[in-house]
Amino acid sequence: MAASIENHGEIEILCQSLSDVAPGKTVRLVFRPYVTGVPPYQVRVRAPSGKVILERVLRELPTGEAQTAAPITFSVQAGQYEISVKQLTGGTEGKAQLVVR
Repeated sequence: MAASIENHGEIEILCQSLSDVAPGKTVRLVFRPYVTGVPPYQVRVRAPSGKVILERVLRELPTGEAQTAAPITFSVQAGQYEISVKQLTGGTEGKAQLVVR
């Protein structure tokens, strides 16, 4: 397996086509909240170097279902990426580690 993802929290972070993730490829993230929350949400991705490579505030979470926002995308290299998503007006959040080999 070229990549793996491990989740924690009330919002699950999913990588579409995880089996196709490899260094130099683009990752597409969608989210599955287990608790109904009120937007907005903040999404942050840290590269293996610790640098924040993506930070966005979203009105709605992309879930991969019809009529939702487009997935969050970014290119990856080998290493461990730290991903977090949190509700700005409440306590709902999720964290994940994406490991690319």
